[in-house]
Amino acid sequence: MPVLFANPLGFWALLGIPAVLLIHFLQRESRRLPVSTLFLLERIDRESVQGRTFDRLRQSLPLWLQLLGVLLLTWLLTEPRWTSARSVQRVVLVLDHSASMGAFQEELTAALRREIPPLTTLVGTTEYTLIESTLTGANLYRGTSFEDLIAALGDWTPAAGAHSAEEALRVGRSLAGAEGTLVFITDHPLTEVPFGAALLSVGSEVENVGFAGLRVLEEEGVATWRATLRNYAKSPQVRNWFLASDGRRTEARRIALAPGETRVLQGEFPDGGDKFQLVLEPDRFSRDDTLHVVRPVPKQLLVSRTGADHVEDLVAGLLTSLDHTAPSKDGETPDLVFATYNPLQPAPLPPVAVVFLNQEVVPKQFFNGPLVAANDPLVDDLNWQGLIARSTPSIPLAEGENVLLWQGERPLILLRDKGEREQLVFNFDVVSSNAPRLPAFVILVHRFLNRIRNAKVGLESLNTELRQPLRIAHDSTTAAPSLTLVTSQGRLTIAPDKTRYLRAPEEPGFFEVFQGNTPLLIASANFADTREADFTTATSFSEIGTLPAKITERRTVPDPAWQLWLMAFTAIALFCWHSQNRPTKSGWEKRRPERTEAEANVRRKIRWRVPPRRRGTEASHRGSSGERWHVPLRLTR
Repeated sequence: MPVLFANPLGFWALLGIPAVLLIHFLQRESRRLPVSTLFLLERIDRESVQGRTFDRLRQSLPLWLQLLGVLLLTWLLTEPRWTSARSVQRVVLVLDHSASMGAFQEELTAALRREIPPLTTLVGTTEYTLIESTLTGANLYRGTSFEDLIAALGDWTPAAGAHSAEEALRVGRSLAGAEGTLVFITDHPLTEVPFGAALLSVGSEVENVGFAGLRVLEEEGVATWRATLRNYAKSPQVRNWFLASDGRRTEARRIALAPGETRVLQGEFPDGGDKFQLVLEPDRFSRDDTLHVVRPVPKQLLVSRTGADHVEDLVAGLLTSLDHTAPSKDGETPDLVFATYNPLQPAPLPPVAVVFLNQEVVPKQFFNGPLVAANDPLVDDLNWQGLIARSTPSIPLAEGENVLLWQGERPLILLRDKGEREQLVFNFDVVSSNAPRLPAFVILVHRFLNRIRNAKVGLESLNTELRQPLRIAHDSTTAAPSLTLVTSQGRLTIAPDKTRYLRAPEEPGFFEVFQGNTPLLIASANFADTREADFTTATSFSEIGTLPAKITERRTVPDPAWQLWLMAFTAIALFCWHSQNRPTKSGWEKRRPERTEAEANVRRKIRWRVPPRRRGTEASHRGSSGERWHVPLRLTR
């Protein structure tokens, strides 16, 4: 198995080897022994008492034990660990799919090349997985090649708005496993990343100016537009902008914006044109530099009236408040009918209708009891507490009727939406009540007409946001053709039963929707998430630097005999300390020959007078083994 060292700094301990050799090269100072013999008088020559600084290296047991101890200490300090060539490391990268990441494509590639390879040097095989942070995000790459992973980033275009990446991180952790590495890559650092993910931020502050909103108004038959332009930077910015339509463009106009300033641009639609572009001088973040505008045109509703004479004024007043409606002509099938119902003379109701109770005789009694509205989108946030209605006979109720408003035990407003029926029934005399003067009554009728309009199959025009869900009425019969989404990038075919997944394009621009050859929608898609356009808090940050040590600990095995090496090093240290401090006889004392009787008789009791300059001098003597001692002389007679 390959071996690696978790602490390479431990190799500095090898400097102990030259230190030990240096100590053993140094010669110890000669030991002084007083001698009172006459045979040394001939060798009273002046010699150095210090000896040479370096002497020849003498082999000894302490020397080799000390060298072995240095090697053992180095081995322990470097923390050796063993890896297996068959080990597999899973690295899952979750990319923040928000649109702001599009400004840092180059920084993203550079950061991955810098941070990811150190995670893979400690294992035999690394499996990479690259996914997006959105719930419907694509799996961009899965394999073992880092270069292929980098190549997959070239086809990635972030386009989502601000969103939570928690679910994607949950999926990433399940793919990586408990021992794998999970990295979340973004441009705005987070305070905390769940599921044990490491954070890699590649953002930086960008001076961005872009369109932040659009509104189109119809005033006396003239369509006008209002576009909001915002400076997100902390410094003043100057930009040029112009309007382009049908291959033509206006002269560029210059606009200066203070830090954080928002300015509104407005104008009329070009003559004979229903769509155009507002183009801003491009900067690093280009998604909000172009605004695509179409003239909104809702689907036209054909309305018919078959009510009684005394409700005609009420219906006429409602129709004047309804936009994009027209009376149906002979031979045309109306989309909506304003009908009446007389409980005394019941008659079938049209399938799609707003029904008013027709009471010819005005009763004197009023309904009493509390007013209670149902939990339904048609009556949400509507206030009915001021309603005063007279007590009239009720329309026959079927089982399971959807009642929108009650007063006591009386259902006042019904919604019948079973099968092909779509009826809004007012089960009280509206004309004799104060309902026409209540805002809730008018708003309810408008909401019901919009519901009918949304269900009608027809052509409409509108402005949308990027990736906005599209609810398009279409032919849903078995033999109905598929829907086609046409953009500047290409075509997308959608089956009729899959239209609930239909969304506006991810890239700004104009688009159309067809079913077969029938146009259903003419629209534009624009970037509108101001949170993603603000780069004042974007910064670079990385938590990957601590991961290699954790991967080493998880994917490698430490030296199983490190306790044995530690005990051996301790034993060597104790032995060297004991042998260094043990009292022993010197070599001179061991090899000194015994004095003979003749030598003993030579000693005199007479003290020789030595000149002052020779007092304290030393004599040298070479022993039988070749060793030399320096001894101070004290001559006596």
